[in-house]
Amino acid sequence: MEKTNKMHISDEEKVERFEVAYNKIHTKLKELVGDTRLYASYSDILYQAKTRRNIVHHNYEMLKKFGHLRNTIVHEKLKENYYIAVPHLHIVEEIERICQHLWRPPLALSIASQPVKICHPTTSLKEILEIMHTNGYSQVPVYDEEGFLGLLTEGGIVKWISENTIAGLVEIEDVKAQEILPLEDEHNVHFISRKQTIYDLEDVFEKYYDNNKKLEAILITEHGRKVQRPVGIVTSWDLVEIDNTALLVSNHI
Repeated sequence: MEKTNKMHISDEEKVERFEVAYNKIHTKLKELVGDTRLYASYSDILYQAKTRRNIVHHNYEMLKKFGHLRNTIVHEKLKENYYIAVPHLHIVEEIERICQHLWRPPLALSIASQPVKICHPTTSLKEILEIMHTNGYSQVPVYDEEGFLGLLTEGGIVKWISENTIAGLVEIEDVKAQEILPLEDEHNVHFISRKQTIYDLEDVFEKYYDNNKKLEAILITEHGRKVQRPVGIVTSWDLVEIDNTALLVSNHI
């Protein structure tokens, strides 16, 4: 958000900016928890939203204080253009920062591994191992001309090796991805579009968790279709980046 010159900002301007950001946060929190009541309590909505978004969780105590400050400003105003409390400019900027993050969250692609290295059914195991080693991958998506076929993982490769070791030796020179893929467990993979945000990622992982399913990866494509080549991949480990994004906001306070 554009900031007014700090040397000339008045108390009225600071209060107005604070109230605008507060009202927008309140509206967004109501949307997150699905509360359509016109006069839904800010503190109740905030408590419910704490488990919905990392940004709310990490800034929960500060958001509570914003609520107390807003009540003091609005309900204890003694006369026109006079406030019993005026937020410091630093506080105004922080509530605006959180507000902006809630209304314009980073894209999921911002924390995804990209570009995504894929393999084909005829890609050799030797080449797949090189891709994993070079890029630090534990899994590689397999695609043919029609779209996504499955994930080739370290676990699947180990299983194939254990079943094809003879006298302590294994020959991988002519082994292809299509020979290993049938040994893979059925992995839960979800697809989202490149326009979706980190909040969409949180929602997807939460949905799988609530259904006692492990989500192996989220593949990001142009329109969220499995027939499209991935432009990014997100695993459960990448969710740490969502925490870090939220912490970057809270650490400014």
